[in-house]
Amino acid sequence: MGASPNCLPCDGCGLPASPEHIAERVRRLELATRFRPVHISVLFVILAPPIRPEDDFYGPSKTKEFFEPFLAALGISSATDKAAPGSDTRASDSAKLAEFQRRGYYLAYLSECSIPEKDVAAASTIARLSSTLLRRIQFNYKPKQIAPLGQELIPLVELLRVAGLGPVLTLDRGLTLPIPRTGDRQWTELFQGAVAAVEPRENLSPGYDRIQLTSAERDLGAGGNS
Repeated sequence: MGASPNCLPCDGCGLPASPEHIAERVRRLELATRFRPVHISVLFVILAPPIRPEDDFYGPSKTKEFFEPFLAALGISSATDKAAPGSDTRASDSAKLAEFQRRGYYLAYLSECSIPEKDVAAASTIARLSSTLLRRIQFNYKPKQIAPLGQELIPLVELLRVAGLGPVLTLDRGLTLPIPRTGDRQWTELFQGAVAAVEPRENLSPGYDRIQLTSAERDLGAGGNS
């Protein structure tokens, strides 16, 4: 079945998309760019953003299903909550994202667009978009370490190794790191142990200016070619 005449290939997922779909992808990039560090110490990569725009990590998320346990595992939630007791939720969440940025962390997606059926689509998404992610890593993100999250991205690990990125991968016994989940102490400790090895202590200082994207730079993802 051919694509609609009004559909164009989306740079975020590689599939034909409506203008509304592309606009939503640009919106996600703009939200993420507000908190992107100039120099990325640890690039966290997950399969795709949530289906609902209001649940996006950099929104910040309203449901907190990923947002809270992820930042808590990094020790960010407790630090910012103590620094700003009694602050409203939105201000507190923005403070947490600012701390995430200050530490040199950045969260990116293999597919910059949501995937309705992730379990079914993961393998085909990796095959379709791994080369695009690789270009973004090499020319835009340039991280010191890469931490793939979630078992869906296990096949991506070997592709990154073949591309020469093996030395900068942060893994758990050769596999992707678990995604921290609320109330799951074992998974959280496993995640913390792996990330602790690449904690960017030297980057806990000012200097992570926020980046403004041009329309051309959005084609490769959130970041310029600096």
